[in-house]
Amino acid sequence: MSFYEEIADYYDLIFPFNKAHIDFVKSCVEEPYRTKTVLDAGCGTGDLAIALAQIGFHAIGIDYDAKMLHKAGEKIDKEHPVIFNRLDMREIANYFIMPAFDAVLCFGNTLVHLTGLSEIESFCKQIKSILKDNGRFLLQILNYDHILDHNIKSLPLIENNIITFERYYKYNDINNLIEFKTVLTIKESNRIIENTILLYPLRKHELDMVLKKAGFTDISYYGDFDKRKLKEDSLPLVAEAS
Repeated sequence: MSFYEEIADYYDLIFPFNKAHIDFVKSCVEEPYRTKTVLDAGCGTGDLAIALAQIGFHAIGIDYDAKMLHKAGEKIDKEHPVIFNRLDMREIANYFIMPAFDAVLCFGNTLVHLTGLSEIESFCKQIKSILKDNGRFLLQILNYDHILDHNIKSLPLIENNIITFERYYKYNDINNLIEFKTVLTIKESNRIIENTILLYPLRKHELDMVLKKAGFTDISYYGDFDKRKLKEDSLPLVAEAS
């Protein structure tokens, strides 16, 4: 069973919908939203795509995990339809074969699940190819300059009345990958779900390089979705590229 399939039933408790994501998209994309088409790459259980549809966007969400998409499909508001598709993000340009989107979103540290710089570069080039003229690529990863330079070994604990979610990082300098270990505890039953996946610790200068090689010329970086300045100790890294 895959990492995300195992945590799908608890995903919304771990990562509840963040209104700041919507506010950020609105700040980057001009109205009227009813004329705009947006793709959420790595949509998870669909909250962001559905919220975008509710304010007028034509929204499409893609994810590779079938169980996450099933959860997303259960939430669809019939008055504000969203299309959800199971798709490997590495093959996005084979599915969307023409410039179709005013914005492509890739939040939730999704990009670094591509475990090599060449795959990340290919993905960014594919995103550029499916964006309309003046379209926006909006993405969020973690600030891996801060994580690597300060040997950060864990991320902040996520906890509520139902679950705790522990996150640990172990950097392997031989293959330049991070072993991302998670421990999900369901409090009522004391059930523990442990997983480990590999992530590519994408530094800002590498991200800047692949975006420019993909054809993006206007790139801004922020320390959070409110567009605050990116600082050395910022944990999120948010980017807007066109």
